[in-house]
Amino acid sequence: MTSDAERRITVAAGMAVDALGRHLVLAAGTTLELDEDFDDQQGIEVHLAHRETATDLTPDEAPGGAGARRWDESPRIVVVAPDGTTAVAPDDAPRDLDDHTVLLARLAVANDQVLVDLTAAQRSTLSVAGALGIGTTAPGSDLEIGDYGPRDRHLTFKVGGDGHRSGIRLRAGSESADEGYSLEYDRRPVAGVGLHVRTHGPDDPEDGTTRLFVSPDGDVGIGTTVLDNTDAWDRVVDVMGATKTRLSVRTQNIEGRVVAHQGGAFGAAAGMAVATVSASPLTLVTSVAPRLSVTAAGHLGIGTNTPANVDGWGRVVDVVSTAGAKLAVRSKSVDGQVVAHDTGVYGAAPGMVVGTATTSPLTFVTSQASRLTIGGSGNVGIGPNKPTSRLTVSAEDNHLQLRRERIEPDEDNKYVFLELYQDDTGPATLPAVSFNIRFMHRGYFQHRIEAGRYGFHFKHGDLADDTYRDIYAARVTATELTVGSVTIGEAELAVLKRLAAGELKVTLFNPRLAEYLYADNRKADTDKHYALTHVAPTATFGDWVVQPLAQA
Repeated sequence: MTSDAERRITVAAGMAVDALGRHLVLAAGTTLELDEDFDDQQGIEVHLAHRETATDLTPDEAPGGAGARRWDESPRIVVVAPDGTTAVAPDDAPRDLDDHTVLLARLAVANDQVLVDLTAAQRSTLSVAGALGIGTTAPGSDLEIGDYGPRDRHLTFKVGGDGHRSGIRLRAGSESADEGYSLEYDRRPVAGVGLHVRTHGPDDPEDGTTRLFVSPDGDVGIGTTVLDNTDAWDRVVDVMGATKTRLSVRTQNIEGRVVAHQGGAFGAAAGMAVATVSASPLTLVTSVAPRLSVTAAGHLGIGTNTPANVDGWGRVVDVVSTAGAKLAVRSKSVDGQVVAHDTGVYGAAPGMVVGTATTSPLTFVTSQASRLTIGGSGNVGIGPNKPTSRLTVSAEDNHLQLRRERIEPDEDNKYVFLELYQDDTGPATLPAVSFNIRFMHRGYFQHRIEAGRYGFHFKHGDLADDTYRDIYAARVTATELTVGSVTIGEAELAVLKRLAAGELKVTLFNPRLAEYLYADNRKADTDKHYALTHVAPTATFGDWVVQPLAQA
């Protein structure tokens, strides 16, 4: 029964049985107009009553006289207000009622609007002694349908309109507690149109509390009938709790959980958590293969569910692949990578690679300070983060140390600590490369040591300036010394040393006369001696000793 206009009701087609067992069949929906006398009244009753109307009458001259050969038993609808106001359909039907009518509903009329209360309707009941079987002659339950026969069977409840519901209610305990469950298809928009599994008990509202909800689209809600599908997913399962919600997936020994918690759970911050409560790993799988696994100890394996930890580290992240594994850390413009590759990548040899795929520098940081930077062009800076040379070392002191720890030396005890190396440049006709080490104090001086094919040169720091620089040293050890175009060897330097010491003995020879000069033992006077020459050297008079002049 519905009301779709002011002071008007419509009774749908249907069937009832009155207390005398008479069938009341309303073949079509019937509409009644209520006049103004029903305004502002409550408790108005709508009854379905039996009616007989003679039809197909015989004429008076027929044998046996006039009479009815058929009877129309279409029921009548009678509306009765508490003040005695009545309305009836059909219009010519009697308005009086007996005790054998069927109450369909109660009405309340206010401001010409009709409110229909169907809870007052009298329902047909069926009572049997013992169990009732449908499709079976040996029911084992109070109501049993079917006997495993090869056919489809359904228990169907059909309800018209959007304001009603159909379902099954399961109750136990006392009548006053009204405890139990219900499975209902609810067409009431206020409740959420769909299938409801409800609980009923002291803490539930009169209509029960929906615990599980299935929408007409097939989406599922647990704890809610208003499913969140703002992104238009094809299928949604929405699990909702007031402050904390948990989905458990368990075996006898393993307990896994998916948790949303406003106060945090398992030591995690408030939010979403996927966890195991048992000492079990948590693994993500795609294409039936493990992709990411977190062990019970907290180690992380990507590409393996057994992260390697033979050294007993406190925490391990193990990324494994058959030939190459990459860990990418990226922003909008920077692509950083940590790579292990069996065949080499980016021009690197097979092994471990740390780098950037974009033209971005790679920087190593300690104590939140840049320590070593490899620029996008390949320049390396120790200290500066924008190196301008292939290797730049910047510090207040202790710039660079090439160190070998103290160990037993080998037989030769020779080691290369630093090497400047130029690969073969090609044919010998090409000029050799000169190596240069520059010493520069900006704004003060610049010098360089140049190593060429024939030795070392100490020059001006500007490569275009080959001006030689001074060398200061306490001692120089060499086999020869060249000054200008004059080369002095070890023998000549030995003579100079004897000369400086006053120990140089010489024989004086006059090549023009082929005579040797020697000292005569005769005196010209008390302060002077004679010097004589002779064509042959003689040891009689000895060598001359050359002594340097005394410094003024």
